[in-house]
Amino acid sequence: MARMRTKRNIPQRMDKCHERWFDAPMLNRGKWREACGFDKDVPVWLEIGCGKGKFCTEMALRHPEVLYIAMERDASVTLAAIEKAHELEIPNLFFIRGDAGIIENYFEENEIDRMFLNFSDPWTRQNKPKRRLTYRDFLAKYKVMMKQGGAIEFKTDNDDLFDFSLVEFEEMGFALTDVTRDLHNSEWNEQNIRTEFEQKFADQGIPIKRVVAQM
Repeated sequence: MARMRTKRNIPQRMDKCHERWFDAPMLNRGKWREACGFDKDVPVWLEIGCGKGKFCTEMALRHPEVLYIAMERDASVTLAAIEKAHELEIPNLFFIRGDAGIIENYFEENEIDRMFLNFSDPWTRQNKPKRRLTYRDFLAKYKVMMKQGGAIEFKTDNDDLFDFSLVEFEEMGFALTDVTRDLHNSEWNEQNIRTEFEQKFADQGIPIKRVVAQM
């Protein structure tokens, strides 16, 4: 997918959607429900790398009973997702513009009920597997943030990244369920929400891989 052009007037446009994001998300660590105006028992779902927001907006609309937090690093991409959520007036969807490398600074222990990793960078050209979001160092951080019984849903088009991730999940003590190497022709396709990247790969005939890694 082509790189998104840098959007103009990002600060001004972000300010118009100020209720969807936080200037200092680290201050919400351990109290995201309170900061977003939700009851303390509401489940918190986190998506790392939300792109332009197709998946997170549809998931938040489908599950109004959860507090959905979407995280993205790129400013222009984040803005596209935030403006979409603002336009649709989704009350349970909020955003973090930040780097997953310091995710432990954003969330407290046992704060997350479910996580979504959709089409993360496979880091193949740079040959830097430690930067993959399913590398064991990242998984160790997720395990601290997640409640017992929580799960990570992972989707990718990349065979090498999928194989790598299955090993990393198991090495870190996750139980693997709903494993498929062709999601769109599987029993789980009916409930699947396609991301922008996912639709692009599907149009090219590339099978989508998916697994649920359970705590």
